[in-house]
Amino acid sequence: METSYQQQPMSNPNYRLDLPVPVSGEDLPIPVTDNAPQEKFAKDKKYIEWHNIASQRHIRDLAFDLVNGDLWLATGGGVLHWFPGADRFTRYASEHGLPGNSIFNIAVDGSGQVWVSGERWGLYYLKNDIWRPYTILGEVKVSYLTTDSTGKLWVGTGSGIYAINNPERKPVLELPPAGFPPRAIAINDDNDIWLCNATGVHHYQNSAWMPISKGVQRDILTLALQGNNLWLGTFRGLVRIDLLTNTPHKIDASAGEVTALAPCTQGVWVACGGQVGLATESSWKSLKNKRFNTPITSLVAVSDDKVWIGTHDGLWQGGKESISRQLTDTPPDVIGSPERFFSNLVQALSVQQLADRSILWIGTARGLFRYDLFTENWRRNGHFGTQDIRAILNIPEQDTLWVASWSKGLNGLKPQNQLEAASNISEPILVLTAGNSNYWAVGLDGLYKYHDYTWIRVITNQKLPVKGWLQNFSQVVSDHAWLATSAGLLLYKPDTRDNPVRKGN
Repeated sequence: METSYQQQPMSNPNYRLDLPVPVSGEDLPIPVTDNAPQEKFAKDKKYIEWHNIASQRHIRDLAFDLVNGDLWLATGGGVLHWFPGADRFTRYASEHGLPGNSIFNIAVDGSGQVWVSGERWGLYYLKNDIWRPYTILGEVKVSYLTTDSTGKLWVGTGSGIYAINNPERKPVLELPPAGFPPRAIAINDDNDIWLCNATGVHHYQNSAWMPISKGVQRDILTLALQGNNLWLGTFRGLVRIDLLTNTPHKIDASAGEVTALAPCTQGVWVACGGQVGLATESSWKSLKNKRFNTPITSLVAVSDDKVWIGTHDGLWQGGKESISRQLTDTPPDVIGSPERFFSNLVQALSVQQLADRSILWIGTARGLFRYDLFTENWRRNGHFGTQDIRAILNIPEQDTLWVASWSKGLNGLKPQNQLEAASNISEPILVLTAGNSNYWAVGLDGLYKYHDYTWIRVITNQKLPVKGWLQNFSQVVSDHAWLATSAGLLLYKPDTRDNPVRKGN
């Protein structure tokens, strides 16, 4: 392994980075401390020219390495290996062999082997800092990963349940499917297996899956085994099933949707209704009455007093005294300035051709970003803050960029960073498009045309020949345009200003 040492711009002096790819001063999105050693890992040959700018703030799953005490995060931008005691991390993305950046499940088996599955098909494992496919299962769609007390990996799919203890060998156990892909799996010391899916809770007995119906609904999102209790997270709260008596008990204090469970000695950590708390057979206690405004996706129990919390807005650690954000305030997406935070949820793109350079405008769920394709500099546009940007339209002859926000409507941006609001169009804007020689916008109240520097409504929803609203627009020739509505397809002739005509049935 070749190791290089480079000076990098300071992001936060308390954090250090072990990076599988080299970074420069303008690279996104990794915070680096001055003089921090970087391990220069080999890239997968398939992605040798790739450079990744995907955010790893959006956590889908967590896994804890019991041997080394490290935490592994599955995110919308790849995999993050977090070393809590050393305050450093290593990030992996598609250039390191991952099956795309969108990773949903992650687990660490008893030997320390890390496994992941993503939005695409296949199960992958990490070897020599390259992610490699577990080819024995082929291109199977994995819905859940977990481990048992012996360290075996359990893989849940729609075509079967598999137990694996070596990435180079066949599964040591294969069970038939339980009808639908599992949402969660729990295994006790005797290979007593429980799972939940779209049809409810199932228990593997006598070489078959037996549905558990007594007092249990089909709205089970997740489950966990702890002692003689089976804990069920549902859309409406937490349920405990006493396995000795097969009796269900609803935990009354846990009202809301349960999205994650993590068993500990006393009971189970629960993410419910935006809060995290500890549930026992006799009580429920939330952490400091803190309510998260972002989805809680995963929990890992450190002890009866501490828990790791994975959310769509980063990693947290909860304890009896406090809940604190881990990594940095924007982990780990920033070099230098917080303005460089880049959302992984890209919803709109537009290239603006200027006299001396080209600008790529990027609309995301967390604001508008500007990328200079010549200097390769990034910048967030402060006018739009963290707005949910849905569409971008560039009008070259007027040096105006029109940006549609879900909450703030339509705004025109001039080169001097001047903002011009289209106050006559109510938000949200559904479509911005150029058609033939005209520019069009679709709002909830009708179709707008850009004329003489003004947006004019040319069709209201009341004039549509169907009872519905506009959803899309396309114009190829000057005298014909197509309107997609919630109740069918319409033909519109802009020059005649006739009412649209319904096409088809």
